[in-house]
Amino acid sequence: MNDVKDSVQREIVVNASLEKVWDTLTKPEHLNKWYTKDAQIDFRVGGRGYMNHGWGAETEGVYTEIDAMHYFVLQGEDGDFTTITTLEEVEEGIKVSIVYQASYIGKMQAAAKENMLFGTGQFLENLKSVYETGKDNRVNLWRTWIGIAHTTYNGEGTRVLQVKEGSTAAKAGILSNDVITELDGEKIDGYESFERSLNEKSIGNTVTIEVQRNQQKQQLNCVVEQYPVSY
Repeated sequence: MNDVKDSVQREIVVNASLEKVWDTLTKPEHLNKWYTKDAQIDFRVGGRGYMNHGWGAETEGVYTEIDAMHYFVLQGEDGDFTTITTLEEVEEGIKVSIVYQASYIGKMQAAAKENMLFGTGQFLENLKSVYETGKDNRVNLWRTWIGIAHTTYNGEGTRVLQVKEGSTAAKAGILSNDVITELDGEKIDGYESFERSLNEKSIGNTVTIEVQRNQQKQQLNCVVEQYPVSY
């Protein structure tokens, strides 16, 4: 496998056979059930893989290593970004690990890195749902937003990095460097908990967001908007 210094990883355990999980990750007809809108896969060393995930996200590259039922490597178009997918039999089923490697990952902003891992986690959870319960949850992913970029802050909330001009967050008075600690009374301990909590809210409804600003807590009312990029 490629030895690149900077990497991030996400994993999940799926209660299914090794053969079934391998197929879900390597065959277009299976990928389209849980992960992609359109997958065009030539699954062999030297073959190309293209995946349209929806929401404006795409993956494209060349398969550089394949060890059947164990792992495979997809190298991006620029030769730097590499995805390593590994399967391991564990007591509860098959552990699927996805590792992203690139020279620039260590230099990425924390919010961008968290967003990448959160997105991967969402899809892996959908893989588990589809192949354990038959339910595809993609219609419920990335439904809402308020117009902020943010990142986990010491496990005590999520810190606002940027507020989009004209967004409902801006209209509510949310500012850069505010730390969001609660959403409708629910404790927020980081990036992922905020995104999950917000995504459960109804578009057009008003939520109460508690922020810490200059060592003081404030409660702000904010309207939930539809996510700006459609599936």
